[in-house]
Amino acid sequence: MKLSKALNVLAATATVVFTINANAAAPQKDVRFVGETQFAGFCKAIVNDDVRVLRSSLSRNVGRIGASQREVLRMVTSEEGLTCNGSSLIEFSVERDANAVHEYLTSRS
Repeated sequence: MKLSKALNVLAATATVVFTINANAAAPQKDVRFVGETQFAGFCKAIVNDDVRVLRSSLSRNVGRIGASQREVLRMVTSEEGLTCNGSSLIEFSVERDANAVHEYLTSRS
């Protein structure tokens, strides 16, 4: 029952919407999270290519999604797992050129 609930929660997406600030001298991306924002940390980690933020998100979800960080990672990267902008975490990390996060996701899942 708990696993089924976790999968249902993961099926809901944390969608990332990107906009460009045209007035800035250097384009700056504003990121807005919609959907299940409690999982936005995973998408934010990819947007910023920050493994530390990813590990923090994994840690915060131990007990909610899985019994360990490895299990949480397996759940969020599964076929029915979390998505950002309609893509799986691994696909999204490739799209965003988040090489450090991509390496972490693929080496541990």
